[in-house]
Amino acid sequence: MKRILVVEDHPIMSAGTCQMIRKFVPDAEVKEVDTFWKALSAAGNEKFDLVIMDIGIPGGNSVQMVEKFKSLHPSTSLLMFSGYEENIYALPYVKAGANGFVSKKASESDFRQAIETVLFRERVYLSDDVRDLTLNTYIKPQNQSSDSFDALSIREKEILRLFYARKGVSEIAAQLNLSTSTVNTHRVRIFKKMGVDNMYDLVRKYEQLYAEN
Repeated sequence: MKRILVVEDHPIMSAGTCQMIRKFVPDAEVKEVDTFWKALSAAGNEKFDLVIMDIGIPGGNSVQMVEKFKSLHPSTSLLMFSGYEENIYALPYVKAGANGFVSKKASESDFRQAIETVLFRERVYLSDDVRDLTLNTYIKPQNQSSDSFDALSIREKEILRLFYARKGVSEIAAQLNLSTSTVNTHRVRIFKKMGVDNMYDLVRKYEQLYAEN
């Protein structure tokens, strides 16, 4: 019998995730927690074959939570589950030690494939789109815009995504548990690396990257 831990702070999403897991793995024992610290505690007290973790959970919300979790529980498979853009977040989280990344926008069949790949085949799961994007970085010449975007840190990409979503500095600071001055410092660095000096041009350049990919 497989034992699976779902780490999700939205009750409806957590319930739906557990329901799908039981559909795909009928004999699985599934448990739920709603913070990163509870996940660390649960994995320390019990043996789980798979942990499915939302990126934005309280106490987490950064690539460092993967490094922390895997340092304490290296033998437990970790599948990241998020509504954030795969082309920004998937590879950094996998490079940090996660065993896969699946979008909350994925189809039911893709979610099932993600679970089966990580839990039963013991391989890393990435969607076809992310795999194609990864391949393209090796076979396509990089233009200046792509180079600029690649130069951003994980946190800077995260803040850029929120700027693109029309979030203000105060909103971003609250969401990421940062001070407004820290967000503004990142904004200055993002502008410099992306070669722009205003928010309008930043958004246009980000949209251009999407069109090229």
